[in-house]
Amino acid sequence: IGAHSHIRGLGLDDALDARNVSQGMVGQQNARRAAGVILSMIKEGEIAGRAILIAGQPGTGKTAIAMGMAKALGDDTPFTMLAGSEIFSLEMSKTEALTQAFRRSIGIRIREEAEIIEGEVVEIEIDRPADGGQAKFGRMTLKTTEMETIYDLGRFQPCLLPSNRPPSRQFAPEPQT
Repeated sequence: IGAHSHIRGLGLDDALDARNVSQGMVGQQNARRAAGVILSMIKEGEIAGRAILIAGQPGTGKTAIAMGMAKALGDDTPFTMLAGSEIFSLEMSKTEALTQAFRRSIGIRIREEAEIIEGEVVEIEIDRPADGGQAKFGRMTLKTTEMETIYDLGRFQPCLLPSNRPPSRQFAPEPQT
């Protein structure tokens, strides 16, 4: 639990007036109202895609207001806190510290689509290199209810995925007569 984990928004009403105690925010009514105006401009697309710098004395609620703004914009909005000691560090230049902070703030979602094909493996051909290397190439013939298809596996590391189904053939010793 962090120092600002209780904040859920800026605590403003529809007219952008700050409530006394709301959404975890207390005090700083003028600053919260100003942040609300900025939020409405962001939502309308007037200043979207830009950074906001909040400056002031220590302990005046800058981080709380910034976190409230991020929460009000939604859970997908990144919140990156940057302390002055990170900017004025002797280990890193100011430009590099700001560049790293911007990179931490950029949120990219990568979706991977996979096609799952269920069927019976009829044949697998694996081509191993003559020099004994690790790279393996192969082809697999898969029979589904609709068709029988050959898939090129490319370079791969073989692994077996067990099926929950019982085997289609069971071998038992022949009965003695």
